[in-house]
Amino acid sequence: MGALTPAPPSGCARCLPAALQPRHLHPHPGSSPYQGRPAPLQSSQSSSFQQHRWRAGRGPAALPRGSEAAAAGAADPWVEDRSIQVKLMLAESSGRLDLSDCGLTRVPPAVFDLGGLEDLSLAGNQLTELSSDVGRLTALKRLQLAGNQLRALPESMSALVALEGAWLHGNLLEALPEGVAALGALTQLSLAGNRLRALPQQLGGLTSLKELSLAGNQLEALPASLGQLAALTKLSLHGNRLGPSSLPGSLPGLQALEELWLQGNPSLTGLPAELGQLPRLKHLSAADCALESVPADLGCLPALQSLSLYGNRLREVSPAILQAPHLKQLWVEGNPLSHASAQELLEAAAVSPSLTALGMDASQLEGVPGRVLNAVDRKLRPCVIRGSGPGYFKLDLAHGCFGAQASSNGSESGSSVLGAGESSSERQRQRAQLLVVSFGSAPGTPNWGGVLGKVRAAGSNPEQDSFDILYVVDPHRAWYGGGDDGAYRQYAERLGQVTSEYEHVVFIGDSMGATAALLFAELATSVHAFCPQIDLCTSSIRPGQPGEWHAALRERVMQSVQSSRAHIQVHVGNWSHDLDQARLLPPERVHMKIYSVDSHRLALYLDTKGKLQQVIRGAVLEQLGLPSGQCVDAVAAVAMLQHAYFTWQDC
Repeated sequence: MGALTPAPPSGCARCLPAALQPRHLHPHPGSSPYQGRPAPLQSSQSSSFQQHRWRAGRGPAALPRGSEAAAAGAADPWVEDRSIQVKLMLAESSGRLDLSDCGLTRVPPAVFDLGGLEDLSLAGNQLTELSSDVGRLTALKRLQLAGNQLRALPESMSALVALEGAWLHGNLLEALPEGVAALGALTQLSLAGNRLRALPQQLGGLTSLKELSLAGNQLEALPASLGQLAALTKLSLHGNRLGPSSLPGSLPGLQALEELWLQGNPSLTGLPAELGQLPRLKHLSAADCALESVPADLGCLPALQSLSLYGNRLREVSPAILQAPHLKQLWVEGNPLSHASAQELLEAAAVSPSLTALGMDASQLEGVPGRVLNAVDRKLRPCVIRGSGPGYFKLDLAHGCFGAQASSNGSESGSSVLGAGESSSERQRQRAQLLVVSFGSAPGTPNWGGVLGKVRAAGSNPEQDSFDILYVVDPHRAWYGGGDDGAYRQYAERLGQVTSEYEHVVFIGDSMGATAALLFAELATSVHAFCPQIDLCTSSIRPGQPGEWHAALRERVMQSVQSSRAHIQVHVGNWSHDLDQARLLPPERVHMKIYSVDSHRLALYLDTKGKLQQVIRGAVLEQLGLPSGQCVDAVAAVAMLQHAYFTWQDC
């Protein structure tokens, strides 16, 4: 594979010529109350709008001095944006207004005259501030402001007492107004990808809140009132700066909590014992932190199903944790476990009635007696952790991690774990020729294991399932450092060390993971990217970084794709945002496959239909030089568009 090409930062994509700008972008589906579509047409008039004119495609600006008639007659760039005018007119009767991706730099004042408005989307614009007049919209139930450049919110938002959902991710917010606690009807609050360092002490006033996303901020502490959120079911805190005393003792108050995501907090050295008092907690992740200990009280969690502790500094993990009656998965790889602790965990796992998967790495398993390994064989998920640094690099070898399996009679001779003590030449002889690298998406967890397991299981002979898998995850929600020279270089070097050992390399990823697959495409021979994000300046789901950072990431992606020798296939649905993002890529280098799926979660949809496995299996067999045995879909069509090949598949 060739070396990766560094990319100097450049101007924000929004400063590019109009011909290079993406078109008709919409916020992330599932985030917007309108799913990226305009409100239905109605027939009413908004007289207040007549007082405002708009620079086409660039947002609002004041009329020059002089009469309106004179301005209209003059040959200048000021024109009425009639699409906005129509939407404002219709919103008076529909109660819904979608002004997403209109290029606005401020909200039309006429919006705040719509007293009956219930749904308002202003996502994907260029708003740097929100007028205090927003407090006049007292009937508002859903507010979408994701993907702007807001640094603060007005205190008047406390007047939005009917608000049930607020989507504010992908901004530059540094603080929240104290009055946010007055939003007693709020059930969903998304603040991911901002710059929040602290939360209001009155946060506990949001007693109806069910989902709170704070991932990808700069939080160093949480307020004690957090425990008052008795209705909260999901709390996302991954990719922050939480420390050992950041989690308040009031946590037992979260009696409805089912999911707690803490991965990617590099200063978090411990977890409070109070976590063991959450009766409904099902999923807990504290991976890729700096944990030095975990409380045995986690074994008291009656509903716990999965526990991720990989990539920490744990020398001991109490086997009492495996007493949690419904625990199915425990992942502890990437920790410097003592020999005694590793063996105790394996022995406890062997007799656990609920556990189905125990993730451990080669160094942890080195020297473990064969009888212990045999007892836990079907539950053990061995791997090799490659390198050190940011992120999760877990290598799942096609032929297992053991160089010499324990004898069938359960002898006491220690097993030799591949990767822990063997030389590189010995490992090379047993390694497959093909490596599949799966990049995790924004949630910061490995999310391709299921489909890759199916692809392996579908092999009808050893040749077809003979490929290694490298799971790569960015737990910090930082797009694999694409906009930062240092972080990007660390990921690139670590990836290069692994991929250089293989003849064929397939990259796969979804959303943020798809961006990574393209970002490092120079290291692959085949790339399958599902709904990649190329220009984060026009995306609602993004890190809280300035435009220069986003532009640097885009430039790196473009250069990598342009210089890569890999076969690159981009899979997108017919949602306009994803189509426009994909069309930014050099058409002579990318084959685009379009599916009739109006959603950003294309990979998930294809998986539920059983088609994702077919795509990945086809890529694997192609790289192995084996026939896929798949027939071409009768409804598939191939067309030439702008010198690039696009395949449309009706799902």
